Amino acid sequence: MLNYSIDTENSPISAIDTSFENYVARRKREAGIHMNGTVPDYAFALDYELRSKLDRIPHFHSLCRKITSTFVAREMQEVNQRALLAGPKQFPEIYQMGVECAHRLGIGIPNIYIENSSEFNAYTIASDDTSPLLVLYTGIVDRMTPGELKAIIGHECGHIHNEHTVYKYVINMLFAKENPGSMWSYVLSQANASLMLFWTRAAEVTADRAAIICADNFQDALNVDGKLASGGTLNRAYQQTIDIDAIYEQLSMTLDNPSRLLEIYRDHPAFARRVFCDKEFEECEVLYHWRPEMKKPGVRLHTKAETDARCKKLVNIFQNK
Repeated sequence: MLNYSIDTENSPISAIDTSFENYVARRKREAGIHMNGTVPDYAFALDYELRSKLDRIPHFHSLCRKITSTFVAREMQEVNQRALLAGPKQFPEIYQMGVECAHRLGIGIPNIYIENSSEFNAYTIASDDTSPLLVLYTGIVDRMTPGELKAIIGHECGHIHNEHTVYKYVINMLFAKENPGSMWSYVLSQANASLMLFWTRAAEVTADRAAIICADNFQDALNVDGKLASGGTLNRAYQQTIDIDAIYEQLSMTLDNPSRLLEIYRDHPAFARRVFCDKEFEECEVLYHWRPEMKKPGVRLHTKAETDARCKKLVNIFQNK
């Protein structure tokens, strides 16, 4: 029998810190760099202003967390039966996108499922950021480039990072089309209903910023906006990308027309508003705290407060030009 001994003192790995406790502490420190208290530094201020108003509804926050935590486990099992889980051996490229986005934002790696559906959509459900559920429909996987798909995963991870999913699942249940309209009068006042939808629109701006932070480049994140609006026609066959001048004309049409008030019933901002909120964040100094390598020379950067103020005007449906 041969006896082997390991020289731990002279081992090349002896200097590597393998302590799990130290790893966790290091990750918390890294994540804390980008936190203002419990709020990520990139988050749209209006998102948290409106959420604080929602929290003033008696027991609303605790009710949302309890309902979401109850349903997320059941949803995970249901999705697991009808979809395929991305992992190192199955959809490894998509799995790696989730790993990179989660590590960048400092959240748990999401359980990403690919579900067979022509619907052009993705969603996430989570009551915390430990083991979230993220579902990508094949309709969106098939029509996105890898870079654009990573931006979408980053967007969903942004919802998780900012705890939007604690509220959004319950709000989506309340506003589901199959629910009778009378349910609003029993559960919510019309004022609270409009406040909830106003908040979801602001939350989308925050998640779009997370998408930009996680994306390989800004253009991928911007192209996602265009594809979501066009149903994915901005593809290789058409060789078309977002044209900012054309989008500004669309935004001007929206701002000049009272029909913009119809947006009060929508849970996502109008497409043109999202594009210009993204463009504002491209010139925000916070983005380059996360991604210094993305900074272009000669660009004048705005403070977070300036960017939030400009975006607040963009998403205000009661304001015209």
